[in-house]
Amino acid sequence: MKKKIAFSVALCSACAIAQTDEVTSYDDAFFDEPAAVSENPAPEASNSESAAKISDVTVLDGLSVEDESEAETSPVDTKTKAESVKVLDTKELHGSSATIAEATNRSSGVKIRQSGGLGGESKINIRGMEGKNVKVLVDGVPVDNGNGSLSINDIPIDKVDRIEVYKSYVPERFATDGMGGVINIVTRNLPESSIAGSYSFGSFNTHKASLDAKYVWVVDSTKQRSVETGLSAYYNYSDNDYRFTTPYMDTTVTREHNQYYSYNIAPFVNLNNFWFDKVSVGGSYAKSFMQVQATSHRVEKMTMDGDGLGLSLGLEKSKLFLDGLSAGLAFNLSTSEANLVDTSSVYFYGWDKTDIRVSDEPLGERAIGAPSLAKYSKFSINVPWNVAYSFNDNHSLTWSGLYKYDSQKFEDELTLVRTINNTPFDGYDYSIVSGLSLENNFFDSRLQNVLGVKGFYYKLNADNEKDKITRLKNEDVDKKDFGYSENVRWKIIDAVALRAGFQHSLRFPTRDEIFGDGLYVASAPTLKPEKSNNFTAGIDIDLDKLPLILKLHLEWNGFYLLMDDRIYISPFSSTPRPCYNSSGTKTKGFEIEANIDVNEYVNLSWNMTFQDVRSREDDRTYGISKGWIVPNIPRFYTNFGVEVHTGDLFFAEDFFKVYWLANYTDEYYYSWKVSKKQKRIIPSAFTQDVGIEYSIWANKLSWNFELHNLMDVTAYDKFGESKMGRAFFTKLNFNI
Repeated sequence: MKKKIAFSVALCSACAIAQTDEVTSYDDAFFDEPAAVSENPAPEASNSESAAKISDVTVLDGLSVEDESEAETSPVDTKTKAESVKVLDTKELHGSSATIAEATNRSSGVKIRQSGGLGGESKINIRGMEGKNVKVLVDGVPVDNGNGSLSINDIPIDKVDRIEVYKSYVPERFATDGMGGVINIVTRNLPESSIAGSYSFGSFNTHKASLDAKYVWVVDSTKQRSVETGLSAYYNYSDNDYRFTTPYMDTTVTREHNQYYSYNIAPFVNLNNFWFDKVSVGGSYAKSFMQVQATSHRVEKMTMDGDGLGLSLGLEKSKLFLDGLSAGLAFNLSTSEANLVDTSSVYFYGWDKTDIRVSDEPLGERAIGAPSLAKYSKFSINVPWNVAYSFNDNHSLTWSGLYKYDSQKFEDELTLVRTINNTPFDGYDYSIVSGLSLENNFFDSRLQNVLGVKGFYYKLNADNEKDKITRLKNEDVDKKDFGYSENVRWKIIDAVALRAGFQHSLRFPTRDEIFGDGLYVASAPTLKPEKSNNFTAGIDIDLDKLPLILKLHLEWNGFYLLMDDRIYISPFSSTPRPCYNSSGTKTKGFEIEANIDVNEYVNLSWNMTFQDVRSREDDRTYGISKGWIVPNIPRFYTNFGVEVHTGDLFFAEDFFKVYWLANYTDEYYYSWKVSKKQKRIIPSAFTQDVGIEYSIWANKLSWNFELHNLMDVTAYDKFGESKMGRAFFTKLNFNI
């Protein structure tokens, strides 16, 4: 089978701006208290929409519309049977108002903590590991910005064919580091010469629109030569003016300065069976804008915006020199620019307008005394490749890799008025990650084995002119290492299969962790990579034609993860503070999942996850004791679902369904649990969503209505910031 290199023809630049978390931009800074920064700290913009990471404009190598033949090359069809993976088929969600984060959040072992409304960040937690240890990919190519956050909800779910969730495992064919797992978003394939689109409207003046179009010219039917041209685009807008509660002021406030919009346009051309099996050329332009809002105090003027351009060239060839050998290669170039405007001369210490400070000079609203009129410029090159050889139908060898280069330049007209060392560095980094995997099937595929090894090389450089980074002693940092994995699946009988896996994986420190971010984080060039030994085991049971039940799927998974040299940010140093390697963590837990087709009209689903993450040893330097529960990670959560559907209700080829979805998340601590009287707790919550959908003409036209948070309960994913309450969304979807 022809192997598809993990890339798309159209380079879709989405300005998904990463935001900060509480005190810093680091999701691991869960134990920080604002008072620890200085003796007389200024109130900080401890919010999901803070602009400390405006520089992270993410380029998505993926969101294209390609032909049906590419469905054959999907890696999930041939390479994941022995792996710890959950495949979420999103075709049934194309007509719904669900986002990618909401769809993924319904899977066992996955908890996505969202901040803010549309445009807010999504922190992905898989089996107790989150942030930088969970990688987001589009068609197999990493697209996250290295800080563990990405506004994946900008991508319309209409454009997604399926979502592959790899748990505690990063396949070697995905050329990236990471230990927690992978969210691989596989884009949709349009039929030849067709148009698909959608429009949705909802609470808080939220609008979303998407359009995909493709036309095919047949040049030579005997040689199957054709030219495909097309366009993929989307638009998102929301006022995000919902009310939320904040313990900082013990009150409920409205996010009055929280508008967000983004749009993307990506044309492409495919040449089929000319010189290669496929030659793909694409381009894209994307733009986003955000008004910034805080959780601890009022912000009225601070904004962020960014735009990006992308170009790509892809080549695919099967039967390269000999039968069974196939290859793919891509070249992706992108450039982006992001701007932060924080020049207000009024600073609000709280939410009312009486406790303020007014100055003739800019004060800034993110943190008092640190105004910004900043521009971040980035340039990136991505070169992914894939070479595969099939010895026969049961044995194959795959070599995959990714070369990635990123450069960054920073300018700020208000740098001189700042009082601390907070000027980000210019510089570049590049990496080469390469993996080799061997897949074997024995005894009519009843026994399957996937063995892999992966090598990593990273080089980072910072321009330290004018001693911007005061603690930096070496302007170049080189990192190299390797990992390996083994996964096996044994189908005992047709209805029962056992799985087991092991992976030695790692995650290299990011640029900000090593060189500092110029605002909160100081340089730490001696940081070591985080490493983990992940053990997983599971059982799948599939039964059909049972009494009173049409079909039943049961699944149990256990996991045991041993992590070394976990990276934290120091809670004791003055601003800026360095990151450091601690003793590591131990995670153990299990998942249970059940899916029941009661009959052809009723479906029931349920899953639960328990994960216990604790420190492995004492770290007396930073006040961490052995066996302490690692904070800011949900320990127990469960999902429920009921769907009733029928076809040919009013007309031939129509379809009608109603559904109820619910989630319960138990309470968990935001800081290290040292006392039962701690106030920083994320409270438990039980939320419910209901929806109705109707389609006609074999799903060519559909309408959906959803009510989120039916009982309007107060729910949190993050301390100090409640999520939006009851909200409605309606959507019209068409396929021509």
